Amino acid sequence: MAASFDARADSYAEAAVVQRELAGWLAEWLEPADATRTLRAVDLGAGEGLFTRQLVGRFAAVAAVDLAPRMVRLGAAGLPEASWEVADAWQWAPAADAAADRLYSASLLQWCPDPASVLRRWRAAVGPGGRMLHGFYVAPSLVEWQSLQPSPPPFTWRTPREWLARFRAAGWKVLRSEVDERTFRFPAAIDLLRFFHHTGVTIPGQLTAGQTRSILRELDRRHPPCNGHGGVPSDWTFMRVEAEPA
Repeated sequence: MAASFDARADSYAEAAVVQRELAGWLAEWLEPADATRTLRAVDLGAGEGLFTRQLVGRFAAVAAVDLAPRMVRLGAAGLPEASWEVADAWQWAPAADAAADRLYSASLLQWCPDPASVLRRWRAAVGPGGRMLHGFYVAPSLVEWQSLQPSPPPFTWRTPREWLARFRAAGWKVLRSEVDERTFRFPAAIDLLRFFHHTGVTIPGQLTAGQTRSILRELDRRHPPCNGHGGVPSDWTFMRVEAEPA
């Protein structure tokens, strides 16, 4: 996935309509700036800084971590107030004398291959009084698209209940959580496909060209434009979780 995101670094910011809306929704749960000005924040899987922009100015220091080098270069150029690092968010750990006060991520955790071990690692990364806040996608999401695939998709969305169980099993006390279902409409199925490609969320080898064309035709058949309205829907379920070490 890192290579896919890195390849789309130049198109990501403009195309990321879903990710941008989640970042704004997640920012609603940020603490007031006057309560965090002496603290150190880390944005994991920061990309080119879509959510990092919400953190700069609120904290004494903001670090942005991403595995895609081109994303990091764009982020550092556009948001030099943050400290940028090329690193794997799943393996990330702070320097011995630089524990984080706050950990954040937006549009990242849904990709996590092993939430239990990653959340335990992140628990060890925060200092006394530390917290974390994450926004990501859960089931049900992209239900119609996945229902049209000829074989079971290689990616499975976890449910909100499954995520809360993993947070607690990893030693986190969930302070609050919320889910919100949202629908985004695209003029035609090809525009939805372009959104996937331009934001790097496609999984290489998932579908053949013929299978993709078949899905696009069926989506357009089901959702024809009507007097300039309508279009192809893309349904997503957002989740946000704030937690502290138990």
